[in-house]
Amino acid sequence: MNDSAPLVSVLIRSMDRATLPRALDSAARQTWPNLEIVVIAACGDAHRSLPSEHNGRPLRLINTGEKLTRPEAANVALEAARGEWRNFLDDDDELLVEHVNTLLTAPRPSGERVVFSRTRVIDANGKLLGHISHAGNRVQLLTHSRATVDALMFHRSLVEEGVRFDPEFLAHEDHDFQVNCATRTDFVFVDRATAIWHAQAGESGSGFGGNDDPRQRAEAIRRVRQKWAHVFDQWLRNFDDVLFTGQQYLKGGDASAARECLEIALLLKPHDVNALNLCGMANFHAKKFERAEQLVELALQRAPSSRALQENLALIRSRRATTAR
Repeated sequence: MNDSAPLVSVLIRSMDRATLPRALDSAARQTWPNLEIVVIAACGDAHRSLPSEHNGRPLRLINTGEKLTRPEAANVALEAARGEWRNFLDDDDELLVEHVNTLLTAPRPSGERVVFSRTRVIDANGKLLGHISHAGNRVQLLTHSRATVDALMFHRSLVEEGVRFDPEFLAHEDHDFQVNCATRTDFVFVDRATAIWHAQAGESGSGFGGNDDPRQRAEAIRRVRQKWAHVFDQWLRNFDDVLFTGQQYLKGGDASAARECLEIALLLKPHDVNALNLCGMANFHAKKFERAEQLVELALQRAPSSRALQENLALIRSRRATTAR
């Protein structure tokens, strides 16, 4: 062990699934020299016993003797962790070997206390479905958490300040947690995939396929927005942040989130050509063709010589005509 490197706690809320050894292996294989693994027995006394180390890494099993919800297990983990930096890992997911090293060697120019990366999304057959997380800012939290819980590392000082998981959020509790963190520190994004999310596994309702519950997700987002309304009200006043976030969602193919952000940007600056165009294209990809045409027409009135706007308007009109047949 290299004691000069900050200790990292990998925190696993475990239902004692068959995938737990895979998660433990991925934590133990990290190239970072100073690391502990803390497993919380979320299923209580039904959890198997575990040794005091796993593949050379110190391991602690914390068993309260009771069944714990996801936020309850997370809070037990926060209290048990000894590391300067902490990283949750779901018991059915994985970390790539350079995950910790990649995040902790990333520049943090303003002393940011949260660092996150991209996550590979894998289906039940091991097929890559895509990646989650991209460059952005606090505005992203209006519609999504900024990263999967596996791909995000945070400093213990946030815990010392009282940041915890809200037990009222039985699902999407990490979204609420990230908003809480974002009220205290900026995040650093590392444009590299360092974690694997088996999105069709588990029963959280937060993934894909059989692990997807749209109603639950919509309700969780509503409750996050309600709880942090005063915070979002401040964040959504920054036109540049809102515009940039909407643009990133548009590039990433999330037309719904892009449209919501860019409509807010237009409320702030209704005559901005870039906002009109981007919001028009977000509406186009969301199949809101009439609104899309209206917005790009307004943009073109303000920049009539723009070839890009002319091409976008022609595309929208063509698709609208085809759809109307």
